[in-house]
Amino acid sequence: MRKIKAVLFDLDGTLLPMDQDLFVKTYFKKLALKMAPLGYEPEKLIQAVWGGTSAMVKNDGSASNEDVFWNFFGSVFGERALEDIPVFRSFYEVEFQEARAVCG
Repeated sequence: MRKIKAVLFDLDGTLLPMDQDLFVKTYFKKLALKMAPLGYEPEKLIQAVWGGTSAMVKNDGSASNEDVFWNFFGSVFGERALEDIPVFRSFYEVEFQEARAVCG
């Protein structure tokens, strides 16, 4: 078994040619469709995801990025958001993968 030595994240399309605006719109549309039946208003959901992402960027390393994200997200939606983590994980395992269609 080979040991992974590095993981590269191409967040701005430097390595993978893509229309970032189209990708973000596709991603958030799919996320909103998945979470709307659970009562998440799409605009508030998207703002909370961006806010959680911003909180992770500012993370000083005293907590994991996952904890930082969910602490922020939970501050917006309350405890119910934490109960929905399995649904979010399911989204990233299934529907999010479909966003590849808009990547080069």
